[in-house]
Amino acid sequence: MIDLDEKLVERYISGECTEAEMQQIVDWFKESENNRKEWLKLRLVTAKRNFVQFSDPEHIARSYREIKNERADREHLEKTITRKITMRFLWYAASVLLLIGLSSISYRYFTMKANPKMLAVAVNVNEPVKKICLDDSTCVWISAGSKIEYPEKFGKKERRVTVEGKIYFEVTPDPNRPFFVKTDAFTVKVTGTAFDVNAYRFKQLSDVTLVEGEVEILNDKLIPLCSLNAGQQFEFDKLTNRFDLRVVDAGILASWHDGTLEFDGLTFAEIAKALERQYNVKIVLEDGIAQDKKLVGSLSFEKDIHEMMRAIASVLPIKYDITVDIIVKISSK
Repeated sequence: MIDLDEKLVERYISGECTEAEMQQIVDWFKESENNRKEWLKLRLVTAKRNFVQFSDPEHIARSYREIKNERADREHLEKTITRKITMRFLWYAASVLLLIGLSSISYRYFTMKANPKMLAVAVNVNEPVKKICLDDSTCVWISAGSKIEYPEKFGKKERRVTVEGKIYFEVTPDPNRPFFVKTDAFTVKVTGTAFDVNAYRFKQLSDVTLVEGEVEILNDKLIPLCSLNAGQQFEFDKLTNRFDLRVVDAGILASWHDGTLEFDGLTFAEIAKALERQYNVKIVLEDGIAQDKKLVGSLSFEKDIHEMMRAIASVLPIKYDITVDIIVKISSK
């Protein structure tokens, strides 16, 4: 029987045998029953010796120190990595917050620049005409029951306002900045002129009367409808979307803004029209009234239609009746 080297057995147990050595052990193991018993004996002796080695207190203490040092090194490495990650995250977070802050400031700056503060002036039905001046020195007269919205400061390319009711404009000329007046039915485009806008939201008819200069009328999609010259009136019907142009005495029709109605050769029908525009009422001239009769004189606009009709009736041979829905019926005495 061939004796088997103990070191070869240890190499086998530790998994370090070559293929040739493995074949040598197998051949020896198969040779006899005694060899198989000897193989088991050799394995037990080797295992016992390894157990004694690994159970030695000095070996255990050394192993514990190595494990402890390894753990400490690993914890230090983890803390270092965590600290670097945290610092990098904080740097990125600070950068993002700074970017958000700068973006917010820039957005507010450019938004405020693009959308300036809007102002509004409204005049109650029982209040007198109110005059205001806009950023470009344009003057505006606001009648009772009317209002205007406008920016505190106009932009560099255009000037825009929104109106409702009856408002008179004297626009400061500026060819580089057209002036737009928006109503609920149309928009008036001007560069510098004087005109009267009569556009109550809930009335079927709205009009523009041009005193001087030239204006262009645009529809609600900003498509040009027509142009007006001084002394012309544009009247728009909201129900039919049709408009008419007529020649009028624009100075008389727009004289309400200074508180007086000067009529030198106006007919009764024209005076009635001026009163309708001033007080936002409907006037019906009944049979017996000479509508084409021309009159000469002046009227100071009173506080309301009741006081105005009393003043007219005191100098003209008429009588009147005002209904609850603000319809004035005028007849002869």
